[in-house]
Amino acid sequence: MVMFRSSGSVNPLLDLAEGDVAEEYDRRGLGELADHRLVELAAEVVGVPRAEIASESYSFVLHAPLELMARSALLAYVDGAGRRRARLRIVSLAAAYQASGPPLAAPPPHDFASLDDAAAALVDSVEHEDLDGVDTAAVWLGARIRPDQLSAVLADHSIDRLSAAGHANIYLQLLARNHPRGLPQQMLRHPARELAKRSDRRISLPPTRIRVGRGMPAGLVESMARVPVVGRPEQSGIAAMVEHARDRGAFAYLLDTDGTFSAPDALPVMLLRFAAQAMLQGPPEAAAYGWTHCLTLSQAALAIAPACTSTSDAVYIASVYLAAHWATLGQGRLDVDGYVPEPVDSDLGASLLASPGQAASAAWHGGDRGDTVSRLATSAAGAHDAHCVKYTLACLDAAAADPTHAPLYLAAAAYLNAWWIQHPDPSDPPTDHTA
Repeated sequence: MVMFRSSGSVNPLLDLAEGDVAEEYDRRGLGELADHRLVELAAEVVGVPRAEIASESYSFVLHAPLELMARSALLAYVDGAGRRRARLRIVSLAAAYQASGPPLAAPPPHDFASLDDAAAALVDSVEHEDLDGVDTAAVWLGARIRPDQLSAVLADHSIDRLSAAGHANIYLQLLARNHPRGLPQQMLRHPARELAKRSDRRISLPPTRIRVGRGMPAGLVESMARVPVVGRPEQSGIAAMVEHARDRGAFAYLLDTDGTFSAPDALPVMLLRFAAQAMLQGPPEAAAYGWTHCLTLSQAALAIAPACTSTSDAVYIASVYLAAHWATLGQGRLDVDGYVPEPVDSDLGASLLASPGQAASAAWHGGDRGDTVSRLATSAAGAHDAHCVKYTLACLDAAAADPTHAPLYLAAAAYLNAWWIQHPDPSDPPTDHTA
């Protein structure tokens, strides 16, 4: 049982103004804290939902728990010169989260007889969009459940849902991947509440079957490459994108002639090559928010598949996210295995400052893979945008799971990092990224 108890001291990240992060980092002695303790303190802040959120802050608030977990994971790869900047970003995240709206009060105390009872209450409240019930169960459960247990509780109920923009799957993936011993309250209140909002929006699951001996899903990858481009939906958002692609028949290309989805008998991590190639070959205007989600949403579905009753359903969901992104944001037909960028006569450091294409080529053809990983992690951990952070970590994980194509994933991460260097965010507070 996981129980996080307050030491009785005031969290030094509370009441921290966004413009004072660098100065307060030193004044409050935050540099003396171990990485894991700094992350725990930030999780205590980010784990409290906001009672009101301005529309322009909704995406930031939605991503905040995921951004924190991804930033904490990247710290292990960050070089010495970049560590202060990376840690300042974590402190800045906590400050910006507090500024996004007033905190939601904790629900009245409620005692559940067991983890099973609390889990059942949480799931039932999600199904009925009962936010008060969600909050009551999440407070009790978050203090007592391990990340792996939480995945077992929620995976079947989050895998096909489009509520929370499909990000509940990423939450479960990152929590179990980065913090197997847990974080304060598992930051469960906010993700669970978002999962319950418009909980009826779901991806329809077809009949599925497992094809024994199809560990390498060549047929599935070929089917995905045939997915037609249907154009962008009128509304923005992951749910609108998936529903638009569905309504125009894009997902039919994933099915056999009898309408059944055939999944390989091993989790097809090779599918993620499609997402990495989309970053390199797709329209560059979709790099920041489109091709990033193409990878992270599909990867999360595969990651939590073992916790689902049907791994085939999870593989289908991953395929749907890949297909939906290319159908709505792509152009022409994607070359999944044949595309390789031309080599460049420049190292990665200089290439990141030059152009996304040059950075991708330098990462693909670079000799020292460990140095490439460190450079990309340091760049992303010091970056302002949450999607850059999550995507870079996703690429590092994909490279580890699919090592024969590691250069592809590192190139995709380099492309995005260079894109953000070329397109700096004007809302980035100037004092929170002091080197």
